[in-house]
Amino acid sequence: MPNTKTKKIVTYCTGGIKCEKASALLLHEGFTDVYQLHGGIIKYGKEAGGEDFEGKCYVFDNRLSVDINSVNPVVISTCYNCGKTTHKMINCANPECNEHFTQCDECGIAMEGCCSDACKAHPRKRVYDGTGYYVKIPQPVNTAKKGVSELTRI
Repeated sequence: MPNTKTKKIVTYCTGGIKCEKASALLLHEGFTDVYQLHGGIIKYGKEAGGEDFEGKCYVFDNRLSVDINSVNPVVISTCYNCGKTTHKMINCANPECNEHFTQCDECGIAMEGCCSDACKAHPRKRVYDGTGYYVKIPQPVNTAKKGVSELTRI
């Protein structure tokens, strides 16, 4: 088996932090030819125009997606409900589903931010504000569960 630790490796991520950590780990593990895209895809888009990047870049915060290609942008996703071209990604308004999916604005209004009629009818459905982003609310700890009382005494 050839020595894979001498193969060229390029790491990249959204903002540069995860690939920085991955590169450091790879070097620590003995890989010798490791490179990374400094600043990630978002910095690449800002500096180079991102003309070879299709669609938007998914991010893990309330922006949900970021434009990368300012030269020849295209939308590559379609609405989960109707099939219309859309760039919008949301989380289902039903907190028990919370499916992450694409949904056009028209279906967002009609479906109240839900992915299905069943989710739309769910009693705990969150209010859809047009963004499809919901702040995580800390859930109370059930201290009646076995073992929790021992943990809280620490």
